[in-house]
Amino acid sequence: MDQAERFRQDKSLELTLEEKLRVIDHLEGSRRVKLDFSGGDPLVCSDNLEAIRCAAQKFGRENLGISTTGAGLSMKDPEELIPYISKMEFTYDNADGRFDPIRPMGYNNQNLRRASLFRREGLRVKALMPLHMRNTEEGLLRLLYENLHHAGIDVVEPMRYFPVGRGFGKTDGIPTKEQYMKAIETLMDMETKLGSPIVKLQCALKGLYDTSGVNPCNLYREGLGLTSRGILLTDAWAIGPRGEPLDDAFVLGSLVDNHVDELLNNERGKQYWGRLDENSPHCKIFAYLHSGREDSLERLFDESDPLYVGDRIE
Repeated sequence: MDQAERFRQDKSLELTLEEKLRVIDHLEGSRRVKLDFSGGDPLVCSDNLEAIRCAAQKFGRENLGISTTGAGLSMKDPEELIPYISKMEFTYDNADGRFDPIRPMGYNNQNLRRASLFRREGLRVKALMPLHMRNTEEGLLRLLYENLHHAGIDVVEPMRYFPVGRGFGKTDGIPTKEQYMKAIETLMDMETKLGSPIVKLQCALKGLYDTSGVNPCNLYREGLGLTSRGILLTDAWAIGPRGEPLDDAFVLGSLVDNHVDELLNNERGKQYWGRLDENSPHCKIFAYLHSGREDSLERLFDESDPLYVGDRIE
């Protein structure tokens, strides 16, 4: 994987270690910095561990986490990572032995097995559970929750199926609103019975239950994304099919060349900050994907997320 990374770096498709460290420098001094190293899998390339160490020295391990897979975790012993991170996230969305056309054989079981080892060493661990048509049946969800419970996982986060990145345009696996709600309620019922892990909904699903009127969408307000080339995005899900930004409307600028505060306070950042609540509780990624508006930026603020059309909370 290091060889593959060097090939991509030579073609300017991936940041070099020097550029990754420059990105970390450009985060220093900002008011609140919490970093999640993700991918793909950040642990399969050796220079990412050096970047994680550097970030821990600058911001403290309490502000660092990783989102990884069992493949990456199998390459690292807990003592190599635990001094630098305080939390870990991994994907767990199907049972071992069940056919899944988008996952390698043994993917989920390996993820759970390796994550549980890190949990035993005191790391806080969250399971990310994308809900799709292959895993919303009640019996399977109860089994998945039981497996997480016995592995000692702290939190499970039910998530929407986002047709972005490598899954761009693949909408046939998206559950209906009713299927989402039934799946979530099954997991919540299991939490009531077993106590753990805690069920914590992804922001794009919170509007199904939260009637407080507070905008649940984390885009720009709570979370940003970074491409493999160091482009800062207003959301980590705003990724196109080849790893490029989904649209220029999501782009704030290069974090390799600019301090994060400069990007957050540029014209695009100010546009976002003043409009974040316009289409609450719609997820702005789904609003963008389903809007009929011509202007890309206006698509984000349209009330066009199919999960909430007709359900605006005042």
